[in-house]
Amino acid sequence: MAAFPTTVGIQSMTMRLRSAVAMSESPFSYDQQVYQHQGVRWEAEVSLPAMTRAQAKEYEAFFASLRGMAETFTMGNPLHSTTATGTISSGAVGDTSITASTTSGVVAGDYFEVNSRLYIVTERTDASNIKIMPPLRDAVSVSTTMDFTLPVGTWRLASNEIGWSINQASLYGFTFACVEAL
Repeated sequence: MAAFPTTVGIQSMTMRLRSAVAMSESPFSYDQQVYQHQGVRWEAEVSLPAMTRAQAKEYEAFFASLRGMAETFTMGNPLHSTTATGTISSGAVGDTSITASTTSGVVAGDYFEVNSRLYIVTERTDASNIKIMPPLRDAVSVSTTMDFTLPVGTWRLASNEIGWSINQASLYGFTFACVEAL
């Protein structure tokens, strides 16, 4: 698994959590029925800044090495980093509520990583109970470390096609979409 190159940084990034929720609505009364399936995943679109040929070579090689959707890579949002620390003391696969020992600075909206999986804190109910999304991906043992410092997740390209643009000034541009590798 490769790590996303960080030589030139990210110009813009759109991140989202996509939930598998179905809803049907009566055309007569507008009553709604909602069914929440278990699926939740991260999705992102990333644009890199214009770069010279010398800078672009590293990114061309990186994207070519992924072989479309075949290979995975680690990447995080470069703006989400805190000095918080923590360990999970209980949580099973699929849980959206975990018991953890964390520094008091952990608040809703903080991102953390466990086993190269990216999570966001949605609510801190008290000193040791934290609600998260997406649901816990892997079984955790007591004292599993929560990494809040530049956390990353495991991703794959959303398409088998990857391309880049080259303009008159010989500057390269890269834009790509990716999804969480599950």
